[in-house]
Amino acid sequence: MRMFPAAMTVLAVATVAGCESATPVVPNSQDAAGGITMSSTTAAANGKPELDPSYANGKTVYMIGPHLIMGARESMPNAYAKAEELYLVVYPQPGPPPTPGAGPITLPSGYQPQCDPCFHPGLPPMFVYHDHVLTGAPGMGNNGTAGEFKAPWKIVIVVYSPEYAASKDFKPVTSAADLDTAEKAGNVFLKINPGAANEYEFEPGNLLICPLVSSHA
Repeated sequence: MRMFPAAMTVLAVATVAGCESATPVVPNSQDAAGGITMSSTTAAANGKPELDPSYANGKTVYMIGPHLIMGARESMPNAYAKAEELYLVVYPQPGPPPTPGAGPITLPSGYQPQCDPCFHPGLPPMFVYHDHVLTGAPGMGNNGTAGEFKAPWKIVIVVYSPEYAASKDFKPVTSAADLDTAEKAGNVFLKINPGAANEYEFEPGNLLICPLVSSHA
């Protein structure tokens, strides 16, 4: 698994977690106060845009219409500090990294990743088999009934231990609370960020503006 530190360097430059065909955005000078300015998105010319499934509080929600803000940790520190986490939960694979056209995988437990695979722009190929885990979604709080959620998401990478993922009793992490519990257990994820305050997590430093919608969008 020595490939992961090198991949972390690549991710520090550009990462997209979920949401097909993300549009990079460069913040302007007005963002210094912590606000977020985005370029407009043009709807797909033909058909509906593809939805990316994601877990939130144990349920499946869907992401659509993204904007990637590169280097937001440095250029928009206030917005970055307030952003919610979007976890890219990776299933490591043996052998050389997958290439476009690679087929789906099925774990010994019978589980298949939400992205099976997804070659998101800027994402190193060893991370293409993954799930998305969000800290929350509309309708899951008090009186939460919104049809979409446009919060900025702080991208965080975690990688399952191959031994844990290979268990026939494997169950995916489907909530932020489950992820915290898994990190405390010590045998669920790899330590991909040695020396950090949390060695299981790596933050590329980018923000993703990605609404959540129903599966009927």
